[in-house]
Amino acid sequence: MNKKINSLLIVVLLLVNINLIAQKAIGNQLPEVKVIATATKKSIMLRWGVTTPTAWKYANKYGYTIERKTIVRDKQVLPNPEVKQLVTVPLKPKPMMEWKEFTEKNNNAAIAAQALYGEQFDVNMNEGGNGVISIINQAQAFEQRFTFALYAADQDFEVAKFSGLAFIDTSVKANERYLYSIKVVLPKEKKYKIKSGGVFLGLMDYKPLPKPQEFVGVFKNKTAILSWNFAILKRYYTNYIIEKSDNGGEKFKSLSSTPIVNMGEREKNPSNRMMYVDSLFQNNKEYKYRIKGISPFGIQGPYSNIVAGKGITPLVHTPFLTDLSFQDNGDVILNWKFPSEGINTLKSFELVRANKPKGVYLTVKKQIVKNQRAIRLSRLQPISYYKIVGIGYDGSRRESFPKMVQPDDSTPPATPTLLSGTIDSLGVVKLNWKQNTEVDFLGYRVFKANLKTDEFTQITFEPTPFSNFIDTVNIKTLNKKIYYKIQSFDKRYNPSGFSDVLELDRPDIVPPTSPVFSSFKTDKGKVNLNWITSTSKDAKVTMLYRKEHGAGLQWQLIAELPLPQNKYVDATGIASKTYLYTILTVDNSGLESEPVTPLKIKVLDNLSKPSIDKFTGEVNREQKFIQLNWNYKQVNVSEFVLYKASEGKRPTMYKVFKSKTKKFRDKNLLINTKYTYILQAVFTSGVKSPLKKIELNY
Repeated sequence: MNKKINSLLIVVLLLVNINLIAQKAIGNQLPEVKVIATATKKSIMLRWGVTTPTAWKYANKYGYTIERKTIVRDKQVLPNPEVKQLVTVPLKPKPMMEWKEFTEKNNNAAIAAQALYGEQFDVNMNEGGNGVISIINQAQAFEQRFTFALYAADQDFEVAKFSGLAFIDTSVKANERYLYSIKVVLPKEKKYKIKSGGVFLGLMDYKPLPKPQEFVGVFKNKTAILSWNFAILKRYYTNYIIEKSDNGGEKFKSLSSTPIVNMGEREKNPSNRMMYVDSLFQNNKEYKYRIKGISPFGIQGPYSNIVAGKGITPLVHTPFLTDLSFQDNGDVILNWKFPSEGINTLKSFELVRANKPKGVYLTVKKQIVKNQRAIRLSRLQPISYYKIVGIGYDGSRRESFPKMVQPDDSTPPATPTLLSGTIDSLGVVKLNWKQNTEVDFLGYRVFKANLKTDEFTQITFEPTPFSNFIDTVNIKTLNKKIYYKIQSFDKRYNPSGFSDVLELDRPDIVPPTSPVFSSFKTDKGKVNLNWITSTSKDAKVTMLYRKEHGAGLQWQLIAELPLPQNKYVDATGIASKTYLYTILTVDNSGLESEPVTPLKIKVLDNLSKPSIDKFTGEVNREQKFIQLNWNYKQVNVSEFVLYKASEGKRPTMYKVFKSKTKKFRDKNLLINTKYTYILQAVFTSGVKSPLKKIELNY
């Protein structure tokens, strides 16, 4: 029996996508019981499973208990819930011998029995297969048993009951609601923990199952493609039954002996629709289909709406254009043929047109009757390409080869006007002119010359339909000018006259010479800079840049000085900081010289600072401290630094105070010791005041 069951497992694996509890990846799961339930008119049906293979092993060995608490009665919450144990003996999978008759008539029972009791459970396959097979093949046998056991229970409620994973509570009342708790009965000595699961509902929660939604069918050649929206009813149904009628709906038959499940559902960007392809015995005969869902509790829902249709023989023959004839009034008559043996599959013709043989074809006329073989066309374009398209009853299309239609025309388009252009510093030329408006207008050709008296050369590979053009020129040449003219063409290639010649100046690409620093001086927080300006004739301005030395900042433009100015005073620097200065020249064309080697200058603040005007101390031997007080009214003070020394020793830094601090109490003292205190103010510029000293005996 094992060989038979293993073969069945492989076949089922090819057809199904493991869903509900068994659909999640094995590993990194907390061991717990997951419960779902539904209310019928007279009972409550429970279904559950565990989340890990190890928990499944213990549950099969020790079983499950079901506890029911009556929480609500007559819409009132009970102050003391009524507790009842629904099973006297823990629920476990039925013994192996009781499965024998069940497995002979139920494939899902055979899968579950093999997973529970089979001596071997090896579903390894050769290379290939779909993604689900690859994942299962890499899992170990025990995990395979767990996965297939839960899958089989998900597909059949009777299998779930045999597996100890389902229960029907019939001792319920319509006016009550219950809290069900299901847990695995583990011995106390077991350290392994499995979290219990629960669900809350009553008979009043009963709702009839919904109809399958958005059931549609597309009928092709001896094929019906059926689809429906399974995502919106995913919580209600795990599989479906599809039925078919070939006698006008008098009798429907199921398309398969087992319910249909969703195959290969993707985790990322899943489709909302489920599909099934059925083969039709013949075309042009009406077939009807309907579906109904089956819930995880084995309850069948209502039927969907009926979908009806006929298979359609496809169009396999192609029409072809034969000839055309111009009429005196300028119209043209197109003629075509179509094989008579394909007329039964032809619904109609359609005429399409494009400006090029491989261009985009637009519809000229739809629904031309299938017996028609010619059509008159008026108000023709200067040049057109036409195709005749056969439309089949199945929606298929067969196109003829294109045929060109070109009426006589010898009138040229208007000569282009308002030609203008620019050349940037890279030699990119941008030309613009007024767009032609003729109906049969094709495009422009652009011509160029280095001298106005030279012969112009065409620089367009084919006519361009746009009223602008981009060209590139060599700007490293002695010729300072470049010349352009253009000509327009219609679709019969009739040329217009040439436009006026456009003269453009090539850009200046030679940068100016660099300036040179001649001297600098720093005093009283200011930096005085002097330089020799650029000697280039087209030099326009000198750009002065600065950045703080060692700070990793970008260069900052601090001045833009027109020539011949050659000096600048920077008063924005911060005293005691070091800055780098550089300059460069910009000419009339916007070209920049190389920046000069930076100067490194430290901003000096040479203004002397007054001494602290008041610094006193008071000795308190009773409370064991010396109180220091000071007063200093200068602005921009950053901090005060206090130095201290006992008699015979050198003063060292003792404390640093914020600028707003005016006093300090020193308790770090020794009796009968003479102390020296020195106080100094430090300014934000880094300048320091003279030292102020006092001596005190403690």
